[in-house]
Amino acid sequence: METPDDIALAYIAQRVRERKPERLLLIEASDSAHSQLADAATEAGTVTAERLSAADALSTPGPTAPSRYDAAIVFAHAFSTLATDRAQQLLSRLRDQLADTVIACVDTRDAQSADWTIARFIGLGFRRSADSRGLDTPIAIYRYDIHDYKTTPDWLNSRYWANPERWDRDRW
Repeated sequence: METPDDIALAYIAQRVRERKPERLLLIEASDSAHSQLADAATEAGTVTAERLSAADALSTPGPTAPSRYDAAIVFAHAFSTLATDRAQQLLSRLRDQLADTVIACVDTRDAQSADWTIARFIGLGFRRSADSRGLDTPIAIYRYDIHDYKTTPDWLNSRYWANPERWDRDRW
């Protein structure tokens, strides 16, 4: 019988196969999660799949822009081992410096993860992964992707901004 962790892990492995990251970073991955995602990453053509603890990810110097990870996955164990502010720093650092896409898994059964509400993730720029809501698991999956973080609104174009050709005609 599949456990909720297995269901969430299968979902993440499928996202790795679809996304096909060249460089993958796994934060607080268990041995079974690491092996399953390493297999999925190999199938997807991933060149590098690194595994770090949350503390190491916070303390290591960040790579330069060309060597950013294509994807980083933060497992639920990271949220139970770190204080809330340190976990927030970890997510912010991953989002800003280390990876283009960040997937965060939070176990809603864990009392230490109670601080991690959807509002906190939205405040960090994450979204609840829409297709993960239908999973029969207490693990909430959030993602941040720089490529679809903000869509350009239709009003943000030159038509609504300064019109130098009208500067001498209209006075306010």
